[in-house]
Amino acid sequence: MAEVFTPDNLFGGNVAPVVADEATIVSGAGVLTRGTVLGLVTASGKLNIVNSTALDGTKDVYAVLAEDVNATSADKKCGVYLTGEFNIGKLKFGGTDTAATHKVNARKIGIFFKKTI
Repeated sequence: MAEVFTPDNLFGGNVAPVVADEATIVSGAGVLTRGTVLGLVTASGKLNIVNSTALDGTKDVYAVLAEDVNATSADKKCGVYLTGEFNIGKLKFGGTDTAATHKVNARKIGIFFKKTI
C-alpha cells in the first residue's frame, strides 16, 4: 500500500533554508510528535523537549522534531530540522513554555516561529 502525504502546515514559510539532520531523543522523553521543539541535553548530546526551567541544557532551542517518535523506554534516532520557518500553531513545548518563551533565542540559530493563516 502506498503512503499518502497529508500536509500538516508545520512550516510557516520558505524564505529561510530548511536544514535537516538525524539526532537521538533521550530515553524517558516519552511519545513526542512532529513539531515538538527540542533542546540539547548537555551531558549526553541527545535531545529532549525544550523547557525553559530545565537545568540539563534543554532550556534552549536546538531543533524541531521532523517525525513522531516514541522514546518512552529507549533512546530513539529520528529526523530533526535545525533551521527553517515554523508555524507557531503547530509547535509543542515543554512545561508552560510557548513560542514567545523561545522566539528570540530560536532566531539566533536560524529557527523562526511565525503565525500563519
